[in-house]
Amino acid sequence: MEKRAFVEDLRMVFCSLGAGVRRYAARRHLDASTLTRYLKGDRIPQWDFVATLIADLREIGSPITVEAEQRIRELHREALRSNKPASKKQKLEDQLAAADEEARRKRAHAQVLEEALLDRVQRLTHVEARCHGLVVELEQQTLAHQAEVDVWQGEYEDLGRECDELQQEINDLKEVLAVTQAELIAAENHCHMLESQLETVQGLWQEAVGASSLMAALEATDRSASVPELVTVVSDLELRTQRAMASELVTSVSKSRPVAEVAALLAGLDGAGLGAHAKAALPVLVLTRTISDLGSLTAELDRFGLVECGAEVLQAAVELHTAQDVVAFASALELNRLTEHVVVLLGAFCATRPVPDVLEAVTALAPTSVGGLLTQGLRSAAVERPASDIVELSRGLGAAGWGSLTDELQAAAVAARPATDVTEIIESLSRHGLLQDADFVFDSAQSRSTGHLVALVSALRMVRNHVAAAAVLQRAARTRRPGDIAGLINDLHATGNQKLACDVLIEAAASRSPQDFLAVLGALDEGHRELDWVLNHAARTSSANDAALLFRAVDGVALAEQAELVLTCTLKERPTGHAGHFLSILHRSGTAALEERALLARARAMPPTAVASLALALASADLDEQLDVVLRGGGAEREAAEIAIMLRQMERADSQNAPMSGRIFGRLVCVFLALWQVEDLARLVLDLQAASLSLHAATLVQRASAHHKGAFTSSLHRERTKNEQKVLSTRFWRRERAGGGRSVRIPPADGSFAEAGPGENRRGRHRRTQGS
Repeated sequence: MEKRAFVEDLRMVFCSLGAGVRRYAARRHLDASTLTRYLKGDRIPQWDFVATLIADLREIGSPITVEAEQRIRELHREALRSNKPASKKQKLEDQLAAADEEARRKRAHAQVLEEALLDRVQRLTHVEARCHGLVVELEQQTLAHQAEVDVWQGEYEDLGRECDELQQEINDLKEVLAVTQAELIAAENHCHMLESQLETVQGLWQEAVGASSLMAALEATDRSASVPELVTVVSDLELRTQRAMASELVTSVSKSRPVAEVAALLAGLDGAGLGAHAKAALPVLVLTRTISDLGSLTAELDRFGLVECGAEVLQAAVELHTAQDVVAFASALELNRLTEHVVVLLGAFCATRPVPDVLEAVTALAPTSVGGLLTQGLRSAAVERPASDIVELSRGLGAAGWGSLTDELQAAAVAARPATDVTEIIESLSRHGLLQDADFVFDSAQSRSTGHLVALVSALRMVRNHVAAAAVLQRAARTRRPGDIAGLINDLHATGNQKLACDVLIEAAASRSPQDFLAVLGALDEGHRELDWVLNHAARTSSANDAALLFRAVDGVALAEQAELVLTCTLKERPTGHAGHFLSILHRSGTAALEERALLARARAMPPTAVASLALALASADLDEQLDVVLRGGGAEREAAEIAIMLRQMERADSQNAPMSGRIFGRLVCVFLALWQVEDLARLVLDLQAASLSLHAATLVQRASAHHKGAFTSSLHRERTKNEQKVLSTRFWRRERAGGGRSVRIPPADGSFAEAGPGENRRGRHRRTQGS
């Protein structure tokens, strides 16, 4: 009954097409008799035939409803159930169709996921490249602005010192102002007192007479009074507020009395608390007394312990006397065995007087016994005078033939002055043609602390003397202790000079013994944990030669983890040509990292994108044996999806001018042919085609066909057709019956099908027998 209902619906659908049996059979390449049997109900067609009819209706614009299509499908299933062999076949076909649909859906989903993965990998590569570019740009900007920061820092420090000095002057002036105001009040009170005295002429007359008698008494005292009497007179004048008169008395006595009495008078005044009058008389005394008297007076003052008075005498001599007089005064002091006074005198003179006066004094004193003390005086000049005066003094001393004094002056200047002044001195000496002196200053400056070296390098780079800055760092890396080298690297890093810090480390690796270099690395890793950072930055910024040198040095002191850091960073961060040159240098040096076992382990552990980068680098360096090892561990031993990712990354990262991915894939095919079976090669071809790598798949087919001949072609055909429905095979048409017998479907000559079972003679079988 279900069969009849299905046949009626089938006829209705066919009639809706408006085509005859023969015409539709020709359209769909069917046998007309078979179509007739379908419409009569002699045979139940497959659902594909019914679905085709429904699709044809949809094409001519007369589609049936979904409910009607569902009803026809249910009737078709019921009709097949009445014919158990056909029902079983239909069930298997439905399962096969569902399985095929699920397989196609999974394949499409896998392809979508693979495309998404490749897209994310590409975006990650772009983001990492941009981050690297931003880091490089930041470092360049830091280096560009560091010099300006150092300049402003120096000006800020100078302004700070100037502010402190001005503040001190303000405090001093406030104190003087307070004293002056007090004296002003006293003077005003004195004026009021005098105004009251002027009321009477008698008082003024008596005061004038008293003043006349006082001046006469002072003149007599100046001529004949002893030192104690003079002290008493000065004290009385101080009490009468006649300070100017008291100072005048002391000055007059100092100009005419013997040196011993003058010294005794000054000592007496100092002991009586009247030292101000003694100091006020000293400048006039220095100008009026002979040089020998000044020498003797200084000795007497030293014997009395009047240190301040002696200093006043030296200061006045420096300010008021000529260079020749100062030379004579120094000799007089030396005769009186006042060596310390000579040093102070020469130091003050060299630090304050004009350069020509200093040169004149040096020329006069150098041949004498005082010449040995000139070096100490020049040290004061090196500390106090500006850099331009140091250069002028160096030129004058060199022209006069006093090379040793020039060296002392320049060495003292280097030891006491900041790096900016030292750089200015070097540049000025070079401009004036004093190249030997410039070299001497440059060498002396490099013997100071590592902190000074950093400042010196910064100052040299500020004046664009990059060659000298590099020489400073190179010498430090070759000659300094390992701890100092580590401190220098840390200081350079802290001041933003990361590239220079890496240069120092590379120079130490090139020039120091393995023990010293290991000590440098240990010092770097102890306090500040800077070792990994410096190695990473050096690998990212150094040349291929320097990176290879650093790798060999680190690997040579058995720091495997740090050596791996340099190797990985160079391969990952640097361009293909740079990485290839790096690997070529390591290969020529016999590095163990490029041996077969190490390369194979590395390739197996790498992700596909990293394998692609390593393969490109090895290909650019023409290291074919190492390339084959990487392709074996990173390609031939991987899954097809990972191989596709590696090939795509290789094409993406390959050079446009000199592409290498084709040659690499050719060698990869050689590895496949040597290691894989033909079945695996056939499956790989299909996987490459599914991954849209058609050119690679075609190359593999060509090479595999030439290598394995017909075996590969047959295997590839089997792989391509193993999921296809083979309607002409006997296996497809044979079905096991429930009773254990086998029914065979034999295609008759007219295109219809009939079943012949054991012990049965069907019409089709009978017709075929008769025909035979």
